[in-house]
Amino acid sequence: MGRIAYLTKRGAVWWYRRRYPVIVIHPSQNNQISVPCCDNGTSLQARGHLAVSLRTRSKREARILGAFISADFERAWAMIEAVMNEHEFDTDMMDAIAMTMAKHFRSLIEKIAHGPASSFPDGVKLRAYRILEQDLRKALGVEGKGIIADAPPTPQVEESPPAEQMCQAERDALAYVEDRDDDYMQGFECFDPDHEPEYPRLAHIGEDARTNDDYYADYVVSDFGLHTHAFRATLSEYLAACERLNLDPSDANAAFPLALKEAMDAAKKIGMFPAPEPKSSPAPAPRKNSTQKFADFAEKYLALRCQGFTLAREDETADAATGRNFERTSLRNWQSSVRLFVEIVGDLPLCDIGKEEVIEFNDWLQRLPKNFGKSSKDKRTARQFIEDADEHDTIGINELIEKLRREGKPPGEIEEAAAAARVVRLSATTMKRHQQALHAILAYAHESGAIDGNPFKGRTLTTSEIKRRKRSERRVERVGWGEDIYALLGSEIFQNELAEQDEPLFWCPLIAMYAGLRLEEILQLRVNDFFSDAGIMAVRVQNEIGSQEVKSENGFRSVPLHKALIDIGLPELVALRRQQGLSRLFPHIERSKSKGTLSAIMSKRFGYYTESRGIKKPGLDFHALRTEFHVRLARAKVPDHVRKGLMGHEQTDVTHKNYYRLGETIEALKEYVDLNDIDHSGVRSPFGKTYHRAAPHLRVVNSANG
Repeated sequence: MGRIAYLTKRGAVWWYRRRYPVIVIHPSQNNQISVPCCDNGTSLQARGHLAVSLRTRSKREARILGAFISADFERAWAMIEAVMNEHEFDTDMMDAIAMTMAKHFRSLIEKIAHGPASSFPDGVKLRAYRILEQDLRKALGVEGKGIIADAPPTPQVEESPPAEQMCQAERDALAYVEDRDDDYMQGFECFDPDHEPEYPRLAHIGEDARTNDDYYADYVVSDFGLHTHAFRATLSEYLAACERLNLDPSDANAAFPLALKEAMDAAKKIGMFPAPEPKSSPAPAPRKNSTQKFADFAEKYLALRCQGFTLAREDETADAATGRNFERTSLRNWQSSVRLFVEIVGDLPLCDIGKEEVIEFNDWLQRLPKNFGKSSKDKRTARQFIEDADEHDTIGINELIEKLRREGKPPGEIEEAAAAARVVRLSATTMKRHQQALHAILAYAHESGAIDGNPFKGRTLTTSEIKRRKRSERRVERVGWGEDIYALLGSEIFQNELAEQDEPLFWCPLIAMYAGLRLEEILQLRVNDFFSDAGIMAVRVQNEIGSQEVKSENGFRSVPLHKALIDIGLPELVALRRQQGLSRLFPHIERSKSKGTLSAIMSKRFGYYTESRGIKKPGLDFHALRTEFHVRLARAKVPDHVRKGLMGHEQTDVTHKNYYRLGETIEALKEYVDLNDIDHSGVRSPFGKTYHRAAPHLRVVNSANG
């Protein structure tokens, strides 16, 4: 045994201390999607060190214990690194694993320290280690070469006491070690690579005493769960890897059937699997792969989801409200995922959809242009759309570069022009949405017995892959309208007389920029959502009769009307609807046939209006008006919890989240909302009045008084 690293001495006692290793999580190889060559993976490391007291003053004993811990430590982290490359891990989980490992080693040293040899003087144990070292040198044929260096004499180490001063137990122990050469050497002479020799005992203290093997057996029994957990995880990963590579698990590795056979033999030996009775019922026939077409199966799956089944567990009861919500918010997205899969791969029978088809779909999906399916006039299939975009990004971009070079453009300008001309592809978030929908459909097919496995398992984008892709995606972050808001308010719809007093294109942007409501929330407002409290008029985002949709639990909120909305005439519009006996503020808005929302058509109208008037810029969409409301309040130093309450965001502070649900008073909220300083002077009200900001008062200064 050579020198064992990581041993340190604290006072007279030896300790084992080492830093936890750095684990590198390599990028997933799923989907055969290309990744940058420089992406070498994510590194994680548990904080702190592993520090375990070995509870001995003997250097020889410390080295033996240190060697044992080092071997166990290396095996454990190798297993952890293998598991981490298949699952999502973070630093907190690494710390938890490190703490568990430290606890395991301390427990082990505790058992050894209180074993039968714990009462021996250090001199007796030291002499035993010398004898073991000599035997080991003889067995290895390295006599005369120090395997374990002699420990330097220290005041704390006792020499072997004379035999007459030893107790009977000590004499028995020493005699056993000295007289056991034959048994020990026999273990090496009979060494068989296929049969591990039985380890000799280090100490013996009488017929009735427990041996080290007994204590080690206790350790094996108590920690069996930890080791079997690792085996089960490895078994699951092995089967998944064989499925991914389309290999037979029984033939892929010879150790696999051997391990299963030994486990089955052990189970039968202890009576877990008794022999079947002669007239037992026949085993169920293996299920057959379905020849049903994918589109037909997906249609039935989505019909069940619309009925209120989540199809995530057995014996499920349908919930009608859940079904309606799925049909209203998600059905069309799922249907588009099914159509996309059929267009790229084909409407194959379920039994013909395997790993190759999923990889092919993922490869085409990442090349799909972002604007696919946006125009009803464009009848090209997904494959045609992708092929045209690829041709543009090769031939078209090269022609553009050559043209700019002939014109003498500088390299920086050519690079910018080429980047701007490239086709924008599907975002990682949208890719993941399509993959998750198809994964769920085929998972249900697997659970219902239609297919033997889910080919999408392990072949969807991971969270880390999505984050990496987002860093390279072309996008413009919403930061609010800024001073461009006045270009919008200065356009004709806000300056000219309206044909209809309830024109949504006029009112919706104003409510968004002065109240922070989402477009869908605005269009579904009911007359009863407006109320007066303490003389202050406000609007309540709610779902009074179940016909409105609120994005989350935090979306239920009340917002006082900004003074601009009052000046422009929103209270008059509410009063007009009450006189007409209508319940909706915008009753003539119809839901989109494609998405089933009130906001879909209105969002396109707003986009067309701003683009046709030369107002539209990257990032300046309708939702950015709501962002502008938040930005203005933040610059006015409105408290964070107030802004989150007005925006319908989740409170992150535990006090406001759990103990401050009622929030601020309506008077305080009114003061905060009015701090939004967007100037509405010049906006023409549909009710025949125009607000003009009053000129600032001039203060007269008497020059005689200085």
